[in-house]
Amino acid sequence: MKESILIGLLQNAALLIAFSMLYQHVWIKDEASKSISAKIIVGLVLSSIGIILMSTPWMMVPGISFDMRSVLLSVSGLFFGPIPTIIAMFITGIVRVAIGGDGLWMGLAVILTSGSIGLLWRKYRPNWKSNNYYLELLALGLVVHIIMSALTLLLPRDMMFPTLKTIAIPLIFIYSPVTMLLGILMVNQYKNWQNELAQLKLKEYERRFTQILESGNIVSLLLNNDGSINFCNDYLLRIIGYDREEVIGKNWFDTFVPLDERAKLKQLFSKGMQIMEFSKNYENKILTKAGEELNILWYNIVLKSDNDDDVLGTASIGVNITDSKNHEKMLEEKNAEIEAQNEALKKVNLELMLAKERAEESDHLKSAFLANMSHEIRTPMNSILGFSDLLKESKLTSDKQQQYIAVIELSGKRMLNIINDILVISKIESGTVDIHNTEFNINDQIDSIYALFKDEIAKKGIDFSYINSLPDNEAFIKSDGEKIYAILINLVKNAIKFTSKGAITVGYHLNKDCEIEELEFFVKDTGVGVRYEQKELIFERFRQGSESLTRNYEGAGLGLPISKAFVEMLGGKIWVESKTENIFSDSPANKHETTFITTFYFTIPFKKK
Repeated sequence: MKESILIGLLQNAALLIAFSMLYQHVWIKDEASKSISAKIIVGLVLSSIGIILMSTPWMMVPGISFDMRSVLLSVSGLFFGPIPTIIAMFITGIVRVAIGGDGLWMGLAVILTSGSIGLLWRKYRPNWKSNNYYLELLALGLVVHIIMSALTLLLPRDMMFPTLKTIAIPLIFIYSPVTMLLGILMVNQYKNWQNELAQLKLKEYERRFTQILESGNIVSLLLNNDGSINFCNDYLLRIIGYDREEVIGKNWFDTFVPLDERAKLKQLFSKGMQIMEFSKNYENKILTKAGEELNILWYNIVLKSDNDDDVLGTASIGVNITDSKNHEKMLEEKNAEIEAQNEALKKVNLELMLAKERAEESDHLKSAFLANMSHEIRTPMNSILGFSDLLKESKLTSDKQQQYIAVIELSGKRMLNIINDILVISKIESGTVDIHNTEFNINDQIDSIYALFKDEIAKKGIDFSYINSLPDNEAFIKSDGEKIYAILINLVKNAIKFTSKGAITVGYHLNKDCEIEELEFFVKDTGVGVRYEQKELIFERFRQGSESLTRNYEGAGLGLPISKAFVEMLGGKIWVESKTENIFSDSPANKHETTFITTFYFTIPFKKK
C-alpha cells in the first residue's frame, strides 16, 4: 500500500511539474491578451493533465482512489482564471462520473470545491503575489485539503472514518505543501518572466539613449565642481563656433551664459551641487562666438564617486530648440497679427450689422410714420368733407350749422398742425432750418403759453400753473424765441394729451452750477408717465409714430423729435424724468393713491442782452 502511494505521489508530482511548464511557456507571456479560443485550448490541456492524474491514483480500496487533482484545480483557478479552470472542472468531473465507485460523490465534490476555492482566492485576494505569497499559497492548500477531508462525509458510512484516518495526514502534510511548492514554482516563473521583460526594456532604453546621444542636435556637456568645462561634444562646438582647445577648462557660466542670466544660473548650479540634485528640464540661452543667442533645453544630473560620498561634477544633455523658439515667436507674432485683423473685421462686421439694423429700423419706422400720417390726415379730412356735405342740407338749424362749422374748423386746424409738423421735420431732415437770434423777454413767453392753454386745460378739470424764476427786468435773453416758443408749445400740448387729471406746470430756473449759465425749462404733468425703455426712443424721428401708445391719442407724434432738434440747434439738451409718487386723495375708500410725475426738461445757454 505504502509503495503504491509513493509511486502515485511521484507520478502526480511529475504531472504537476508539467502543469507548471504549461504556465511558463504558454500562459505568462501574453496572459492579459489571451483570446477566448486560446483560453479554451488551455482549459482542454488542463483537463488532459487532470485526466492523467486521475489515471495514476493511489488506491485505498476498490472504488476509492486519490490523486492530486485538488492541487491541480486549486492552483489552476489561482493562476489561469475562470475559463480554463471551469473547463478542466467540467471534463474531469465527467471522467470521474465514468470511473464511478463508492467515492464518486466525494470525487465530484473535491473537483468542484478545489477549482472554486482557487477562483475565489484569485478574485478576492488579487494582490496575493505582493508580500508573503508562500504563506498565501500554504493557506490555500490547507483550506482546500481541510475541506477535502471534510468531504469524506460523502463516502459510505463504513468507509468514512478509515478513509479520513488514512488520508488526513497526507492531505495536510503532503498535499498542502505540494500546493504551496507548486505555487511558489509558478510565482518564480512569473517573476523570472517579469525580469526578462524588464531586461528587454532596459536594453531598448539603452539603445534609444545611445541613438539620442549620437543624433545631430544633442548637446553633451560635463562640468567640474567649479563650473569649468571638462567635456563637450562636437555638436556643441559646431553651433557655438569654438574649437575644443578654446572651450575645455573655461568656466561655462562666465563664457557662454548671457550676462542677464549668469548670476541666476550660477546660484542654481551651486545649490544643485549642495543638494546633489538638479532640475531635470531647464531652459536657458547660451552665447556663440559671434555673440548670437541660442536656446537650449537641458537635462542635468550630478556625477558622484563610486561610494557616493564625493561629487565629481555634473553631466548635462541639451537639445537645441532655437529654431523651434524662433518659429514659436513667429507664430505668436502671426497669431497676434491675425487676432488684430480678426478684431478689426469683427468691428467692421459689427458696424455693418448695426448699420443694417439701423437701415432696416429706419425703413420700418418711416413706413410706420407714413401709415400714421395717412391715418392722421384722413381723419380730419373725412371730418371736413363729411360735415361740409351735411351743411348742404337746407333744413339745418342755426345751432347745428354752427356745430358743424366748429367741427370743420377744428379738423382744419388739426390738419394744418400736421402739415406744419411735416414741413418742419422735412426741413430738419434736409438741414435747411435757420437760427434767428433776437432779444426777447422769457417771462413774456411763459405768460403767453399760460394764456394760450389756460382755458383748454381748465375744461379738462386739470390745474395749470407756471413758474418764472427771474424778475421781468432780468428775464431778457438773446436766442431764437420762435423755436423756444415752439418747444414749449409742443411740450405743453404733449402734457395735455396724456394727462386726464391732476396738474400741469410750466416754467424755468436759472442754472448757475455749470461752466456757462443756462436756463433750464420744464413742463411737469401727472399723466400716464413714460416707461424707462421709452425715455430715449420718444425723441427719435419717426419713432413716436410707431409706438402703440399713440394709437390711443390723436396726433402725428412729431412734437418731441422737432423739439429735440430745435433744442440741439440752440446749443442745449432735452430729457425726460418719470417717477411714481403717493399723493393724497379725497376718495373715502383710499386716502392715498399712486400717480406718475413726468417732467420734460430742456436747457439753452443764458445769453443776456
